[in-house]
Amino acid sequence: MRKQILLGALTAFGLGLSLQVTAQEGSFHCGLPGKLKELYEQDPGLEADLQQLFMNNKHIVQNGTKSSTIYRIPIVFHIVHEYGTENITDAQVYDQMDILNEDFRKLNADISAVVAPFDTLADDAGIEFVLPTIDPFGNGTTGIEHIYSHQTNQGDDYSKLHQWARSQYLNIWVTKSIGEAGVAGYAYFPGATTGFFFWPDGIIILHDYIGSIGTGQPFRSRALTHEIGHYLGLPHTWGNDNDPGVASSCNQDDGIEDTPNCIGQTTCNLTANTCNDTINSTGYWDVDVIDNVQNYMEYSYCSNMFTKGQVSVMRNTLISETAFRNNLWTDSNLTAVGVLGTAGVPKPIVDFSLNRRNICEGDDVTMINATYNLKPGTTTTYEWSFPGGNPSTSTATNPVVNYATAGHYSATLIATNENGSDTMYYHNMVYVAPGWTEHYGPFNDDYNSTTDFWMVRNPENNWAQFQKVSTGGVGNTACYKLNNYKDVSTAQLFSEDYFYYNRLGNSKDYLISPAYDLSTTTGVSVTFDYAYGTKATSLDDITEKIVVYSSRDCGKTWNLRTTIDGADLVTAGYVGNNDFAPSNTNQWRTASFNYSTSGLDTRTRFRIEFVASDFSSNLYIDNFNVSGTLGITDNGVINNIMISPNPVAAGTDITVEVTDATEGMELQLVDINGSLISVTKVVEANGTQVISIPMNVAKGCYFINAVQGNAKSTHRVVVF
Repeated sequence: MRKQILLGALTAFGLGLSLQVTAQEGSFHCGLPGKLKELYEQDPGLEADLQQLFMNNKHIVQNGTKSSTIYRIPIVFHIVHEYGTENITDAQVYDQMDILNEDFRKLNADISAVVAPFDTLADDAGIEFVLPTIDPFGNGTTGIEHIYSHQTNQGDDYSKLHQWARSQYLNIWVTKSIGEAGVAGYAYFPGATTGFFFWPDGIIILHDYIGSIGTGQPFRSRALTHEIGHYLGLPHTWGNDNDPGVASSCNQDDGIEDTPNCIGQTTCNLTANTCNDTINSTGYWDVDVIDNVQNYMEYSYCSNMFTKGQVSVMRNTLISETAFRNNLWTDSNLTAVGVLGTAGVPKPIVDFSLNRRNICEGDDVTMINATYNLKPGTTTTYEWSFPGGNPSTSTATNPVVNYATAGHYSATLIATNENGSDTMYYHNMVYVAPGWTEHYGPFNDDYNSTTDFWMVRNPENNWAQFQKVSTGGVGNTACYKLNNYKDVSTAQLFSEDYFYYNRLGNSKDYLISPAYDLSTTTGVSVTFDYAYGTKATSLDDITEKIVVYSSRDCGKTWNLRTTIDGADLVTAGYVGNNDFAPSNTNQWRTASFNYSTSGLDTRTRFRIEFVASDFSSNLYIDNFNVSGTLGITDNGVINNIMISPNPVAAGTDITVEVTDATEGMELQLVDINGSLISVTKVVEANGTQVISIPMNVAKGCYFINAVQGNAKSTHRVVVF
């Protein structure tokens, strides 16, 4: 359960996921009743507000008359994504816009399928939806914004990023997940978003419930129609809960007289009659009628209509000052957002990623072009620059680039069309691992060395990320710290920093080890020390975790090795909202797992992933140890190597004779811990070559690895 502030006034109604195209099997689930109970206990007046809304609805139906005004509402879509399928195309949004306008203007093709007696009650709402052409900052826009954020996995109020002024736009957030199981989307009544609770006003919905194309489906494409109904003041047809099919629902109602009393349907049963409409009737229905199963505010998934009474409620909402609904459709606002008058001119906004950030020499990477704000009908050109890559430049939309030489490489993309251009530079976009390895197993890394081959990955380039620190480790030595803590005590209200701790959940950070040659090491065990404190006060709230993976192919594929979560993760208990640092050895714990090696483990890497929660504090990692038994072959696969003198005095060169090196060779000098000291290249040649390797090292035992293609031999050298 996620810790949140109590939601003000009337809370959200969720639309369930579990129905299918034909049979519509399954059931809905939402935490709404529990949330409402909490709200009513905190402020009993909230329940009275809800009942007053329903009474107002009845008054509207009895005494209101429908004007000829067509209300046009500007909508902005915020597509929250991680470059996956949830980053839906603009075409899918345009398709959804067409569906909305058909539904609210009674132009939908299936309106003819409405059964009696509702065929004469189905009404044109006189409401249309338009995409703005000017954003809140005066820039040209398509009305579709693509936002890269882990919040697409969270899917709650705190995932509502970059809200545009709700007095000018209806905000729609599209995500990969919704925080509560079985929910496709939710919206708030206007009265729920007054005062300090303005920031979540709008609708959040799953990407595969948008439109009928792309990731959408025709039978799901009315979900947004349903949620906009809530946004405009409509309850479910059965009343104020999210539990359709419960018989007790006959004891409540939606307050709209021409929608018959019912318990709600989760199947398209057009003959259902779940409540007797002559009981406690106010006179609208003088006979018992079937349920209005085809209503957009039902869960039947065969929805195709609003009633006249529902239309009256929505239109009345749009002339009410509550939550600024009455400003959305005014000529002054439509002019300000570029629907009337001079339209804004959107120029491209460049964004791109790639399929892999870690590769081997000679591997390819595919660019993922996510440039947006492209006005329909314009032609956009792309200019890519890949220093060190092949090709080094490209005009393709999603080019494939090969990197032959080890190193870190950056890239630049310029997008240009008739409206302008934009540029994005991606620093150290990809790391190309060398053909040699940094360490030989066994090896213990206590992070106290100035030489450090560990890599940090912070996908969103945000505040919380791994960093090497000189104190805080076991014995207060050097270690790696993931700094989840941020001082937001002076943050401006409703700013990104103000919401910082509510938006940590599901963010990921990575610490990637150097490459280890474990091909001749057996009985490998990997251990590391970690210290972690939490702000959670309940075990159920400790959803963060450490996940460790390994890769034999430079990061192309990663295999799960171990997961640490729940009580096993928390070593220091509750630490509060402070910049936690372990104060004693009792706040450290050791994680371990066994690793089975093979001849393929010549460049094996390990990745420590931390998945945060909204209760995350700092994480510390120290003493990453790869233990095992190193196999020694003095006369192994490569037999044309002679070393002398051996033993050798410290500071003296050692001589290596190589005979008939018909294939290039490397001589790698490593210490007993597997740390690489030097690499000497041996050129391809016939006959005998004499190679001198300086032994400017301390006294002890060392190894020379002779590597030739897939062959390798290891030779022990003693320095005295």
